[in-house]
Amino acid sequence: MNTQSILRSGLSRTAFGTSLAAGFALGAAGPAGAQTAESGQPDAAVALPQISVQGAQPENTLQGATGLGRMPGRIEDQPQTIQVIPQEIMRQQSVTTLGEALRNVPGVTASAGEGGGGVAGDQLRIRGFNSQNDLYVDGMRDFGSFRRDAFTFEEVQAILGPSGVNFGSGSAGGIVNVNSRTPHLGNALNMDVTGGMNWMLRGTADANYQIGETTALRMNVMYQQQRLVDRHMPTGERWGIAPSIAFGLGTDTTLTLEYLYYRYDEPTDAGIMVATRPGQTVGRPVSEYGVSRSTWYGSNFTDRDQSTVNRLTARIQHRANDAITIYNDTRVGVQERYFSYSIASCDATCSARLFSGVGGVPQYALSGGGSPYESSTWGVQNITSMVARFNTWSLRHEATLGLDAWYEDFERTTYAYGADRTAYRGNLFAPNNTLNFAYGPGTTVSSNRRSQTTQIAAFASDRIWFTPEISVLGGLRWTRQQSDYTQWGGTNPVQDFSADNAFIDPRVSLIWEPTPQYMVYASYAQSTFAPGSNWTTQPGQATANNSNLEPEVNTIYEVGARVNVLEGRLGLTASVYQIEKNNATETDPSTGTVFSSGDQQRVRGIDIGATGRITPAWLINARYSYMNSETTSSLTPANVGKRVVYVPENAATLWTSYEFGQGTPWNLTVGGGIVYGGQAFLNAANTAEVPYNFSLDAFVSHRINDQLSVRINGTNLTDNRNYVSLFGNRAVLGQGRGVMMTVSTNF
Repeated sequence: MNTQSILRSGLSRTAFGTSLAAGFALGAAGPAGAQTAESGQPDAAVALPQISVQGAQPENTLQGATGLGRMPGRIEDQPQTIQVIPQEIMRQQSVTTLGEALRNVPGVTASAGEGGGGVAGDQLRIRGFNSQNDLYVDGMRDFGSFRRDAFTFEEVQAILGPSGVNFGSGSAGGIVNVNSRTPHLGNALNMDVTGGMNWMLRGTADANYQIGETTALRMNVMYQQQRLVDRHMPTGERWGIAPSIAFGLGTDTTLTLEYLYYRYDEPTDAGIMVATRPGQTVGRPVSEYGVSRSTWYGSNFTDRDQSTVNRLTARIQHRANDAITIYNDTRVGVQERYFSYSIASCDATCSARLFSGVGGVPQYALSGGGSPYESSTWGVQNITSMVARFNTWSLRHEATLGLDAWYEDFERTTYAYGADRTAYRGNLFAPNNTLNFAYGPGTTVSSNRRSQTTQIAAFASDRIWFTPEISVLGGLRWTRQQSDYTQWGGTNPVQDFSADNAFIDPRVSLIWEPTPQYMVYASYAQSTFAPGSNWTTQPGQATANNSNLEPEVNTIYEVGARVNVLEGRLGLTASVYQIEKNNATETDPSTGTVFSSGDQQRVRGIDIGATGRITPAWLINARYSYMNSETTSSLTPANVGKRVVYVPENAATLWTSYEFGQGTPWNLTVGGGIVYGGQAFLNAANTAEVPYNFSLDAFVSHRINDQLSVRINGTNLTDNRNYVSLFGNRAVLGQGRGVMMTVSTNF
């Protein structure tokens, strides 16, 4: 434990302080670093714009800024696939959660998680790969596992492909980043009240107030109650408040402070179990065989997700001179949670009765999984980065340097139901939702868990222009990650595991820009996933042998192009890529047993998109994704050649709207779109699947005057039976056809 103690104590005393100090030291050194070789003076032609996502956004989202200091420039300048869901589209769709916003990204699917593992919440698969730790807000980790509400979202970015240099460990398929609403100059007030079918009531307010020449306050608040349409589940409730203040707006140095308090109490849903019809080899959810979409196997009393989140963020941006800008971002986040759900199954007897109708009513059983637990997560992160633009002889540079350090502490207590729960049998078609089984302290070896993860990293990249049209972007990130894990329960002895790894993630891109409207690129990038990262949520991985595994390495090869047309209003993108997930295997020298952190997988895909306006009145956001996935190596030979779980081969989204009578009292905006995802497998053996998903959504809105507007939204208008979250032996059903109305005021 000496190595671990040295790293952890060293970080607590020095790393965050070093990261902060480095930011100010870089600022002091900035003017010298900006001198040109010829004159020794700052080059005014390479001035850095201040990064901001506030105010009026461009019609073409590719022309918007990333909002992240370590990814300078616009979205269209980044040599990888990035899809942006802007606030205008989220408002038209009446988006209330991160999951709803990500329906616009066809390469993203949701996994249901495992109650025993505790990963329920916003658990995503991006391009087929687990992205459990790849959710960011304003470029920083959002500590904890929970369902995020959209009331503070300015925009959502899906940054696809391994992104180890910019974001660190993980990110095999990509990451999701949310840019928050923060203060801006000027006064503004927006309030929305929404009512919908099956008792849905939501109210939000967004107020910005300028209190000085360079200072402004902003306040976002939200309250919601909802029961899902056509799902027999209890009502959920959530509310939040997010005040923020910014100093130095419009000046060379800006400080923004943000605080979020967010709480929700909502029913949980483990999903519909899978059954296989006699004579077939692939099972489907029982809702495909006569079980109603409204069916819920949970308990009105115990199956709840109750989470409280407190998050404080400080962001400093300092423009040292025309060539150098420094960023220093710090976050502290805390989540407290109670969680439980009921995992139902349909055994052989149940399945036989379901399909033959002989022997009585099919009866489901409740597993021992999904037991209640209480958890506490807190974390702190600091990122300091510097962006410098300068010339060396005839070469133009855009360089980024940075330090990233974070620490996360997770504690969890799991309870256990008695034998009466696993012995219970209920009507598959009409489950009893009033069950209230007693539970007590857990007795398994992992009933109590604590993990501490520390990561420190240094990253650097440089884009070099050899000609105005041709440039190369290269970068490296060095990371050291330490994970310490302890588990105990009942009469079992306390077990301790540790993993300590250092690794390097590279990236390189060749970029050709024949004109400002066109860009073609070829990229290679890598991200690494260290052992121990998921021990708390997947305790089965916590073994002495897994501690010694080499980190998992994920690589991507991507070729893509972007073009702006219609005077820049519309951006078109296309890319082809291959992602390889290469998990290490090790052999125990004493027993000869082979241990693996998972299968080796490959996804080859095509991504095509359009974003912006065809005319000033005609908005469009569309994307198509083709993903050819395959397990290329496995310790289970029968799985080789099978498709990767949760990955549809074809997926597409479309959202478009048109405003008639712009600027007149008779204005009317009409729009809608589709979300489509093809059939997907639920397990590595490809013996369980869900059919295609399809949702047709539409809206109509009218601006009564400058301060008042009304909007009506219809969702899943064809009333399709969709599966919105997936797991190995079950799937969560989405809601049926729904209608809601929103009244908005703007001042």
